[in-house]
Amino acid sequence: MSRAAIIRRLRHLLRDPTAATSIEYAIIAGGIAAVLVGVISTLGGNVSTLWTTVKDALN
Repeated sequence: MSRAAIIRRLRHLLRDPTAATSIEYAIIAGGIAAVLVGVISTLGGNVSTLWTTVKDALN
């Protein structure tokens, strides 16, 4: 595919309102995924410590 054809397709994609909506949804989904990864990694250590404390208390 030539460079001109790629540029034409990109211009068409940028003008298409459904493509813009899809891109917006992808950005929102990416943001939510990033927040979830941060929350899970932060809470993961706390949950592990909690279960270790419970296990030790039962022994």
